[in-house]
Amino acid sequence: MRPGRVILFLLLLAVLVGGGYLYLQVSQIAGGASPQTMLQMAQNPRELLGKDRIVVLIAGKDYNRDRRGIGYTKNARADTIMLVSLDLNTKAAAALSVPRDTFVTAPDGVSGKINATFVRGGVELLSQTLEQTLGVRPDYYVVLKDTAVKNIVDAVGGVWVETIDFMKYKDSWGGLNIDLPAGRQFINGEQAVGFVRFREVNRTAMNQYGRIVPLKNVTPSKEEGDLRRTARQQQLLRAIAVQATTPQNLLRLNEIANAGFNELQTNLTRPQMMALGLAVARSGLGSFNSVTLPGDGGYRYGAYYYDLELDKSRALAAWMLRGDEQAGNKLVSVMVYNASDVAGVARATSGMLERRGYSIQGFDTANQPQEQSVLIYKTAAIEAQARAIATFLGITEVQKDPEHPSSGDVVLLMGRDLGQAMLERASSQ
Repeated sequence: MRPGRVILFLLLLAVLVGGGYLYLQVSQIAGGASPQTMLQMAQNPRELLGKDRIVVLIAGKDYNRDRRGIGYTKNARADTIMLVSLDLNTKAAAALSVPRDTFVTAPDGVSGKINATFVRGGVELLSQTLEQTLGVRPDYYVVLKDTAVKNIVDAVGGVWVETIDFMKYKDSWGGLNIDLPAGRQFINGEQAVGFVRFREVNRTAMNQYGRIVPLKNVTPSKEEGDLRRTARQQQLLRAIAVQATTPQNLLRLNEIANAGFNELQTNLTRPQMMALGLAVARSGLGSFNSVTLPGDGGYRYGAYYYDLELDKSRALAAWMLRGDEQAGNKLVSVMVYNASDVAGVARATSGMLERRGYSIQGFDTANQPQEQSVLIYKTAAIEAQARAIATFLGITEVQKDPEHPSSGDVVLLMGRDLGQAMLERASSQ
Protein backbone atom coordinates (compact mmCIF):
# COMPACT_ATOMS: atom_id res chain seq x y z
CA MET A 1 0.00 0.00 0.00
CA ARG A 2 1.36 3.38 -0.97
CA PRO A 3 2.57 5.76 1.79
CA GLY A 4 0.45 8.85 2.40
CA ARG A 5 -2.81 7.29 1.34
CA VAL A 6 -5.66 7.53 3.87
CA ILE A 7 -6.22 3.82 4.42
CA LEU A 8 -8.99 3.27 6.91
CA PHE A 9 -8.60 0.25 9.05
CA LEU A 10 -11.15 -1.45 11.26
CA LEU A 11 -13.04 -2.06 8.04
CA LEU A 12 -13.69 1.64 7.65
CA LEU A 13 -15.57 1.92 10.90
CA ALA A 14 -12.96 3.94 12.75
CA VAL A 15 -13.22 6.76 10.24
CA LEU A 16 -16.75 6.42 8.95
CA VAL A 17 -18.27 5.91 12.36
CA GLY A 18 -15.90 8.30 14.10
CA GLY A 19 -15.43 11.13 11.66
CA GLY A 20 -18.81 10.64 10.02
CA TYR A 21 -20.83 10.79 13.20
CA LEU A 22 -18.91 13.78 14.48
CA TYR A 23 -19.07 15.76 11.30
CA LEU A 24 -22.78 15.03 10.96
CA GLN A 25 -23.25 16.05 14.63
CA VAL A 26 -25.19 12.99 15.64
CA SER A 27 -25.92 13.51 19.31
CA GLN A 28 -27.68 10.31 20.31
CA ILE A 29 -24.52 8.25 20.90
CA ALA A 30 -22.52 7.79 24.08
CA GLY A 31 -25.44 8.35 26.45
CA GLY A 32 -26.93 11.27 24.56
CA ALA A 33 -23.80 13.43 24.78
CA SER A 34 -23.92 16.63 22.77
CA PRO A 35 -21.86 16.91 19.57
CA GLN A 36 -19.58 19.39 21.33
CA THR A 37 -18.97 16.98 24.22
CA MET A 38 -18.32 14.11 21.82
CA LEU A 39 -15.92 16.28 19.83
CA GLN A 40 -14.03 17.19 23.00
CA MET A 41 -13.81 13.52 23.99
CA ALA A 42 -12.41 12.62 20.59
CA GLN A 43 -9.89 15.47 20.50
CA ASN A 44 -7.45 13.52 22.67
CA PRO A 45 -7.55 9.85 21.61
CA ARG A 46 -4.80 8.95 24.09
CA GLU A 47 -7.09 9.73 27.03
CA LEU A 48 -9.73 7.37 25.66
CA LEU A 49 -7.37 4.63 24.50
CA GLY A 50 -4.74 4.78 27.24
CA LYS A 51 -1.63 4.78 25.02
CA ASP A 52 -0.11 6.36 21.94
CA ARG A 53 0.08 3.15 19.92
CA ILE A 54 -2.67 0.56 19.89
CA VAL A 55 -3.01 -2.88 18.30
CA VAL A 56 -6.44 -4.04 17.15
CA LEU A 57 -7.29 -7.63 16.26
CA ILE A 58 -9.71 -7.83 13.34
CA ALA A 59 -11.35 -11.23 12.93
CA GLY A 60 -13.90 -12.14 10.29
CA LYS A 61 -16.37 -14.74 11.45
CA ASP A 62 -16.90 -17.56 8.96
CA TYR A 63 -20.23 -19.31 8.73
CA ASN A 64 -21.52 -22.84 8.40
CA ARG A 65 -24.58 -24.04 6.52
CA ASP A 66 -27.16 -26.63 7.47
CA ARG A 67 -28.65 -29.18 5.08
CA ARG A 68 -31.16 -26.61 3.85
CA GLY A 69 -28.33 -24.23 2.93
CA ILE A 70 -29.20 -21.77 5.69
CA GLY A 71 -26.16 -20.04 7.20
CA TYR A 72 -25.35 -20.05 10.91
CA THR A 73 -22.32 -18.93 12.93
CA LYS A 74 -22.39 -21.28 15.93
CA ASN A 75 -18.96 -22.92 16.27
CA ALA A 76 -17.76 -20.87 13.30
CA ARG A 77 -14.03 -20.43 12.76
CA ALA A 78 -12.22 -17.15 12.17
CA ASP A 79 -12.22 -16.63 8.41
CA THR A 80 -9.95 -13.56 8.44
CA ILE A 81 -7.30 -12.70 11.04
CA MET A 82 -5.50 -9.37 10.89
CA LEU A 83 -3.55 -7.34 13.46
CA VAL A 84 -3.67 -3.59 12.86
CA SER A 85 -1.45 -1.07 14.63
CA LEU A 86 -2.01 2.70 14.74
CA ASP A 87 0.45 5.22 16.12
CA LEU A 88 -1.69 8.12 17.30
CA ASN A 89 1.28 10.50 17.29
CA THR A 90 2.65 9.86 13.80
CA LYS A 91 -0.68 8.68 12.30
CA ALA A 92 1.21 5.75 10.78
CA ALA A 93 -0.59 2.42 10.55
CA ALA A 94 0.39 -1.15 9.75
CA ALA A 95 -1.57 -4.32 9.10
CA LEU A 96 -0.25 -7.84 9.62
CA SER A 97 -2.34 -10.59 8.03
CA VAL A 98 -2.26 -14.04 9.66
CA PRO A 99 -3.16 -16.91 7.29
CA ARG A 100 -6.07 -18.77 8.83
CA ASP A 101 -4.37 -22.16 8.24
CA THR A 102 -1.34 -21.13 10.33
CA PHE A 103 -0.23 -24.06 12.51
CA VAL A 104 -0.02 -23.14 16.20
CA THR A 105 -0.04 -24.70 19.63
CA ALA A 106 -2.54 -22.61 21.57
CA PRO A 107 -2.36 -21.80 25.31
CA ASP A 108 -5.00 -24.48 25.95
CA GLY A 109 -2.48 -27.07 24.73
CA VAL A 110 -4.28 -27.93 21.49
CA SER A 111 -2.29 -27.89 18.24
CA GLY A 112 -3.84 -27.13 14.88
CA LYS A 113 -4.99 -24.27 12.69
CA ILE A 114 -5.15 -20.86 14.33
CA ASN A 115 -8.68 -20.20 13.10
CA ALA A 116 -9.91 -23.17 15.17
CA THR A 117 -8.99 -21.34 18.39
CA PHE A 118 -11.95 -19.07 17.69
CA VAL A 119 -14.26 -22.10 17.90
CA ARG A 120 -12.87 -23.32 21.23
CA GLY A 121 -12.32 -20.07 23.08
CA GLY A 122 -13.59 -17.17 21.01
CA VAL A 123 -11.69 -13.96 20.51
CA GLU A 124 -9.97 -14.28 23.92
CA LEU A 125 -8.23 -17.56 23.06
CA LEU A 126 -7.40 -16.23 19.60
CA SER A 127 -5.79 -13.15 21.20
CA GLN A 128 -3.84 -15.29 23.68
CA THR A 129 -2.63 -17.54 20.85
CA LEU A 130 -1.42 -14.56 18.82
CA GLU A 131 0.41 -13.22 21.86
CA GLN A 132 2.07 -16.57 22.55
CA THR A 133 3.02 -17.04 18.87
CA LEU A 134 4.08 -13.51 17.91
CA GLY A 135 4.83 -11.83 21.24
CA VAL A 136 2.23 -9.08 20.71
CA ARG A 137 -1.13 -9.05 22.46
CA PRO A 138 -3.94 -6.99 20.89
CA ASP A 139 -5.29 -4.10 22.96
CA TYR A 140 -8.73 -4.27 21.35
CA TYR A 141 -10.68 -6.51 19.00
CA VAL A 142 -13.28 -6.15 16.27
CA VAL A 143 -15.13 -9.31 15.19
CA LEU A 144 -17.04 -8.95 11.95
CA LYS A 145 -20.16 -10.99 11.34
CA ASP A 146 -20.41 -13.22 8.28
CA THR A 147 -22.79 -10.72 6.65
CA ALA A 148 -20.40 -7.76 7.12
CA VAL A 149 -18.87 -7.73 3.65
CA LYS A 150 -22.18 -7.93 1.79
CA ASN A 151 -24.03 -5.38 3.89
CA ILE A 152 -21.22 -2.81 4.17
CA VAL A 153 -20.45 -2.94 0.43
CA ASP A 154 -24.15 -2.56 -0.35
CA ALA A 155 -24.36 0.31 2.14
CA VAL A 156 -21.75 2.29 0.18
CA GLY A 157 -23.45 1.41 -3.11
CA GLY A 158 -20.87 -1.07 -4.44
CA VAL A 159 -17.11 -0.79 -4.99
CA TRP A 160 -14.48 -0.87 -7.73
CA VAL A 161 -12.02 -3.79 -7.59
CA GLU A 162 -9.54 -5.36 -9.98
CA THR A 163 -8.80 -9.07 -10.42
CA ILE A 164 -5.68 -10.54 -12.02
CA ASP A 165 -7.60 -13.52 -13.41
CA PHE A 166 -11.09 -14.95 -13.66
CA MET A 167 -12.81 -16.31 -10.56
CA LYS A 168 -15.49 -18.92 -11.12
CA TYR A 169 -16.75 -21.26 -8.41
CA LYS A 170 -20.15 -22.69 -7.50
CA ASP A 171 -21.03 -24.39 -4.23
CA SER A 172 -24.76 -24.86 -3.66
CA TRP A 173 -24.15 -26.33 -0.20
CA GLY A 174 -22.01 -23.38 0.89
CA GLY A 175 -24.23 -20.82 -0.80
CA LEU A 176 -21.45 -19.53 -3.07
CA ASN A 177 -21.87 -18.67 -6.73
CA ILE A 178 -18.76 -16.76 -7.80
CA ASP A 179 -18.48 -15.57 -11.38
CA LEU A 180 -16.10 -12.64 -11.83
CA PRO A 181 -14.01 -11.92 -14.95
CA ALA A 182 -10.44 -10.66 -14.96
CA GLY A 183 -9.88 -6.92 -14.80
CA ARG A 184 -11.35 -3.80 -13.22
CA GLN A 185 -15.05 -4.01 -12.37
CA PHE A 186 -17.77 -2.54 -10.15
CA ILE A 187 -19.24 -5.16 -7.81
CA ASN A 188 -22.14 -5.29 -5.35
CA GLY A 189 -22.22 -6.81 -1.88
CA GLU A 190 -22.97 -10.37 -2.96
CA GLN A 191 -20.20 -10.27 -5.56
CA ALA A 192 -17.83 -8.82 -2.95
CA VAL A 193 -18.43 -11.89 -0.77
CA GLY A 194 -17.25 -14.07 -3.65
CA PHE A 195 -14.34 -11.71 -4.31
CA VAL A 196 -12.92 -12.20 -0.80
CA ARG A 197 -13.91 -15.86 -0.29
CA PHE A 198 -12.70 -17.37 -3.60
CA ARG A 199 -9.90 -19.89 -3.14
CA GLU A 200 -9.98 -22.11 -6.25
CA VAL A 201 -12.05 -23.03 -9.31
CA ASN A 202 -14.31 -26.09 -9.18
CA ARG A 203 -12.32 -29.29 -9.55
CA THR A 204 -15.13 -31.71 -8.67
CA ALA A 205 -18.86 -31.95 -9.43
CA MET A 206 -21.82 -34.13 -8.55
CA ASN A 207 -22.82 -36.59 -11.27
CA GLN A 208 -26.29 -37.84 -12.11
CA TYR A 209 -25.97 -40.54 -9.45
CA GLY A 210 -25.25 -38.07 -6.65
CA ARG A 211 -21.55 -38.89 -6.48
CA ILE A 212 -18.69 -36.38 -6.36
CA VAL A 213 -16.39 -36.92 -9.35
CA PRO A 214 -13.29 -35.01 -10.53
CA LEU A 215 -13.64 -32.62 -13.47
CA LYS A 216 -11.35 -32.97 -16.48
CA ASN A 217 -9.31 -30.25 -18.18
CA VAL A 218 -9.77 -27.72 -15.37
CA THR A 219 -8.13 -24.34 -16.07
CA PRO A 220 -6.69 -22.95 -12.81
CA SER A 221 -6.95 -19.27 -11.90
CA LYS A 222 -4.08 -17.01 -10.84
CA GLU A 223 -6.38 -15.86 -8.02
CA GLU A 224 -6.22 -19.25 -6.28
CA GLY A 225 -4.67 -19.74 -2.84
CA ASP A 226 -4.74 -18.09 0.57
CA LEU A 227 -2.09 -15.48 -0.22
CA ARG A 228 -4.09 -14.06 -3.14
CA ARG A 229 -7.20 -14.28 -0.97
CA THR A 230 -5.51 -12.16 1.69
CA ALA A 231 -4.43 -9.62 -0.95
CA ARG A 232 -8.02 -9.33 -2.19
CA GLN A 233 -9.31 -8.78 1.34
CA GLN A 234 -6.88 -5.90 1.74
CA GLN A 235 -7.86 -4.52 -1.68
CA LEU A 236 -11.52 -4.55 -0.64
CA LEU A 237 -10.73 -2.51 2.49
CA ARG A 238 -9.20 0.17 0.29
CA ALA A 239 -12.07 0.03 -2.17
CA ILE A 240 -14.66 0.51 0.58
CA ALA A 241 -12.71 3.45 1.95
CA VAL A 242 -12.57 5.14 -1.46
CA GLN A 243 -16.24 4.54 -2.27
CA ALA A 244 -17.50 5.62 1.14
CA THR A 245 -15.92 9.05 0.78
CA THR A 246 -17.38 9.86 -2.62
CA PRO A 247 -19.58 13.00 -2.64
CA GLN A 248 -22.83 11.05 -2.82
CA ASN A 249 -21.88 8.92 0.18
CA LEU A 250 -20.71 11.80 2.37
CA LEU A 251 -24.39 12.70 2.73
CA ARG A 252 -25.17 9.13 3.83
CA LEU A 253 -22.46 8.61 6.45
CA ASN A 254 -25.04 8.21 9.21
CA GLU A 255 -26.74 5.36 7.32
CA ILE A 256 -23.41 3.74 6.38
CA ALA A 257 -22.12 3.98 9.94
CA ASN A 258 -25.26 2.31 11.32
CA ALA A 259 -24.87 -0.50 8.79
CA GLY A 260 -21.28 -0.94 9.94
CA PHE A 261 -22.11 -1.01 13.65
CA ASN A 262 -24.70 -3.70 13.07
CA GLU A 263 -22.02 -5.98 11.61
CA LEU A 264 -19.48 -6.12 14.42
CA GLN A 265 -18.70 -7.14 17.96
CA THR A 266 -15.98 -5.14 19.70
CA ASN A 267 -14.59 -4.10 23.08
CA LEU A 268 -13.97 -0.60 21.71
CA THR A 269 -16.52 1.89 22.94
CA ARG A 270 -18.16 4.22 20.47
CA PRO A 271 -16.31 7.25 21.86
CA GLN A 272 -13.05 5.32 21.41
CA MET A 273 -13.91 4.51 17.80
CA MET A 274 -14.85 8.15 17.27
CA ALA A 275 -11.48 9.22 18.62
CA LEU A 276 -9.73 6.89 16.19
CA GLY A 277 -11.93 8.04 13.34
CA LEU A 278 -11.38 11.72 13.98
CA ALA A 279 -7.61 11.27 14.30
CA VAL A 280 -7.46 9.63 10.87
CA ALA A 281 -10.11 11.77 9.16
CA ARG A 282 -8.44 15.04 10.16
CA SER A 283 -4.80 14.20 9.54
CA GLY A 284 -4.67 11.19 7.28
CA LEU A 285 -2.29 8.33 7.92
CA GLY A 286 1.38 9.22 7.59
CA SER A 287 1.99 5.77 6.12
CA PHE A 288 0.28 2.40 5.86
CA ASN A 289 2.20 -0.87 5.46
CA SER A 290 0.52 -4.23 5.04
CA VAL A 291 2.14 -7.67 4.86
CA THR A 292 1.33 -11.32 5.42
CA LEU A 293 3.31 -13.34 7.95
CA PRO A 294 6.14 -15.21 6.17
CA GLY A 295 5.97 -18.96 5.96
CA ASP A 296 5.29 -21.94 3.74
CA GLY A 297 2.20 -24.08 3.24
CA GLY A 298 1.80 -27.78 2.65
CA TYR A 299 -0.28 -30.86 3.35
CA ARG A 300 0.25 -33.31 6.18
CA TYR A 301 -2.07 -35.72 7.97
CA GLY A 302 -4.62 -35.04 5.23
CA ALA A 303 -4.93 -31.30 5.91
CA TYR A 304 -3.33 -28.10 4.65
CA TYR A 305 -1.22 -26.10 7.15
CA TYR A 306 0.75 -22.87 6.90
CA ASP A 307 3.99 -23.06 8.87
CA LEU A 308 5.40 -19.72 9.96
CA GLU A 309 9.02 -18.69 9.70
CA LEU A 310 8.76 -18.03 13.41
CA ASP A 311 11.80 -15.83 14.02
CA LYS A 312 10.97 -13.60 11.04
CA SER A 313 7.30 -13.49 11.99
CA ARG A 314 8.08 -12.39 15.55
CA ALA A 315 10.53 -9.75 14.33
CA LEU A 316 7.95 -8.53 11.82
CA ALA A 317 5.28 -8.29 14.52
CA ALA A 318 7.60 -6.42 16.89
CA TRP A 319 8.55 -3.99 14.14
CA MET A 320 5.18 -3.36 12.51
CA LEU A 321 2.93 -3.58 15.55
CA ARG A 322 5.14 -2.27 18.37
CA GLY A 323 7.40 0.03 16.37
CA ASP A 324 10.60 -1.79 17.36
CA GLU A 325 13.07 -0.55 14.72
CA GLN A 326 15.80 -2.97 15.85
CA ALA A 327 13.43 -5.87 15.18
CA GLY A 328 12.72 -4.42 11.74
CA ASN A 329 16.42 -4.18 10.99
CA LYS A 330 16.83 -7.91 11.66
CA LEU A 331 14.55 -8.61 8.72
CA VAL A 332 16.94 -6.96 6.25
CA SER A 333 19.94 -8.99 5.06
CA VAL A 334 22.88 -6.92 3.79
CA MET A 335 25.77 -7.89 1.51
CA VAL A 336 28.74 -5.47 1.60
CA TYR A 337 31.44 -5.11 -1.08
CA ASN A 338 34.63 -3.08 -0.81
CA ALA A 339 34.79 -1.09 -4.04
CA SER A 340 37.39 1.32 -2.73
CA ASP A 341 41.18 1.12 -2.63
CA VAL A 342 41.18 0.99 1.18
CA ALA A 343 41.56 -2.39 2.86
CA GLY A 344 39.06 -3.37 5.54
CA VAL A 345 36.18 -1.09 4.47
CA ALA A 346 33.65 -3.91 3.88
CA ARG A 347 34.43 -5.50 7.25
CA ALA A 348 34.19 -2.15 9.06
CA THR A 349 30.89 -1.25 7.37
CA SER A 350 29.45 -4.68 8.16
CA GLY A 351 30.33 -4.29 11.82
CA MET A 352 28.65 -0.89 12.05
CA LEU A 353 25.44 -2.22 10.47
CA GLU A 354 25.48 -5.38 12.56
CA ARG A 355 25.56 -3.27 15.73
CA ARG A 356 22.40 -1.55 14.50
CA GLY A 357 20.66 -4.91 14.24
CA TYR A 358 20.89 -5.59 10.50
CA SER A 359 21.49 -9.16 9.37
CA ILE A 360 24.84 -9.27 7.56
CA GLN A 361 24.81 -11.74 4.68
CA GLY A 362 28.56 -11.37 4.17
CA PHE A 363 31.31 -9.03 2.96
CA ASP A 364 33.80 -9.28 0.12
CA THR A 365 35.93 -7.30 -2.33
CA ALA A 366 34.20 -5.94 -5.44
CA ASN A 367 35.40 -7.02 -8.89
CA GLN A 368 36.66 -3.52 -9.56
CA PRO A 369 36.94 -0.23 -7.65
CA GLN A 370 34.53 2.65 -8.26
CA GLU A 371 34.44 6.28 -7.25
CA GLN A 372 30.93 6.55 -5.79
CA SER A 373 29.30 4.32 -3.19
CA VAL A 374 26.00 2.74 -4.25
CA LEU A 375 23.19 1.04 -2.30
CA ILE A 376 21.00 -1.43 -4.20
CA TYR A 377 17.76 -2.82 -2.76
CA LYS A 378 15.72 -5.58 -4.31
CA THR A 379 12.09 -5.17 -3.20
CA ALA A 380 9.81 -2.21 -2.53
CA ALA A 381 8.89 -3.72 0.84
CA ILE A 382 12.28 -2.77 2.29
CA GLU A 383 12.78 0.56 0.54
CA ALA A 384 12.32 2.56 3.76
CA GLN A 385 14.94 0.49 5.60
CA ALA A 386 17.29 0.59 2.60
CA ARG A 387 17.13 4.38 2.53
CA ALA A 388 17.69 4.45 6.29
CA ILE A 389 20.91 2.47 5.76
CA ALA A 390 21.95 4.88 3.00
CA THR A 391 21.36 7.87 5.25
CA PHE A 392 23.26 6.26 8.13
CA LEU A 393 26.29 5.53 5.93
CA GLY A 394 26.14 8.74 3.92
CA ILE A 395 25.39 7.05 0.58
CA THR A 396 23.56 9.31 -1.88
CA GLU A 397 23.17 6.86 -4.77
CA VAL A 398 20.26 4.45 -4.11
CA GLN A 399 18.92 2.07 -6.76
CA LYS A 400 16.23 -0.60 -6.96
CA ASP A 401 17.27 -3.74 -8.84
CA PRO A 402 15.21 -6.91 -8.21
CA GLU A 403 17.48 -8.90 -10.55
CA HIS A 404 20.80 -8.06 -8.91
CA PRO A 405 22.76 -11.35 -8.66
CA SER A 406 24.34 -10.74 -5.25
CA SER A 407 22.74 -12.33 -2.20
CA GLY A 408 21.05 -10.15 0.39
CA ASP A 409 18.04 -7.83 0.38
CA VAL A 410 20.42 -4.85 0.26
CA VAL A 411 23.74 -4.75 -1.59
CA LEU A 412 26.37 -2.13 -0.68
CA LEU A 413 29.20 -1.11 -2.96
CA MET A 414 31.48 1.03 -0.80
CA GLY A 415 33.40 3.27 -3.18
CA ARG A 416 36.38 5.57 -2.88
CA ASP A 417 34.19 8.50 -1.76
CA LEU A 418 33.46 6.81 1.60
CA GLY A 419 36.24 4.24 1.96
CA GLN A 420 38.69 6.04 4.25
CA ALA A 421 35.94 7.92 6.09
CA MET A 422 34.17 4.64 6.91
CA LEU A 423 37.31 3.14 8.42
CA GLU A 424 37.85 6.20 10.61
CA ARG A 425 34.19 6.26 11.62
CA ALA A 426 34.19 2.58 12.56
CA SER A 427 37.39 2.91 14.64
CA SER A 428 35.91 5.79 16.63
CA GLN A 429 32.83 3.82 17.70
